[in-house]
Amino acid sequence: MQSGDRKVLGIIPARGGSKGIPRKNVRLLCGKPLIAWTIEAALNAAEIDRLAVSTDDTEIAEVAHCCGAEVILRPADLALDKSPTEPALLHALDTLEATDGYVPEAVALLQCTSPLRGSDIIDAGVELLFTSGADAVLTVCPMQHWYLSGAIDESGAYQAEYDYDRRPFSQDMPHKYRENGALYVTRTSLLRERRNRLGRKVHALVMDPARSIDIDTEEDFVLAAQVMHGIRPV
Repeated sequence: MQSGDRKVLGIIPARGGSKGIPRKNVRLLCGKPLIAWTIEAALNAAEIDRLAVSTDDTEIAEVAHCCGAEVILRPADLALDKSPTEPALLHALDTLEATDGYVPEAVALLQCTSPLRGSDIIDAGVELLFTSGADAVLTVCPMQHWYLSGAIDESGAYQAEYDYDRRPFSQDMPHKYRENGALYVTRTSLLRERRNRLGRKVHALVMDPARSIDIDTEEDFVLAAQVMHGIRPV
């Protein structure tokens, strides 16, 4: 992390509660707490001017401090199961402005469930925001075979969203992408105006599917460890 002409605040939201995987944010992944991978990536990113972890949890705060991140303790009402992320981002902005007058041009939202997103992706996303004139940037990954999707009704019958007699070829279908949650870079003015990380002119940075793993299940931990060890899942 270096101080340059741009003021970009990296914020890692990390609440203590986790229903799917208890204590997920501090669980070890390849020998390090999950949150440590994102902290290290942010600290090594040249485009991040300042880094803060927003949490309601003392253990997470201690781990974040040990990894070199600044910690902002957020109120419990901003760390509930269904609490949106944006109020936590705004709380962090308000706290830093009130304590030392720090007002960044943009905020980089870094979710610690994306351990394979490195400093290169962070720097590329910030650079894209400023060079493109966008108001927000998000990372995406390709959606494979989206055109062969369908739904299963209550009887168990499968309803394809295409004509069985006209099965589409992949080379004839347009590319589609999905948000992978690894990085959102938002101009502070947009975040304050709309209370949303996305809006107005949005650009996308495409990531490799393997690096887009989002830790949400036990299987995701296994997959992430395999990729980190250079083992591609079959």
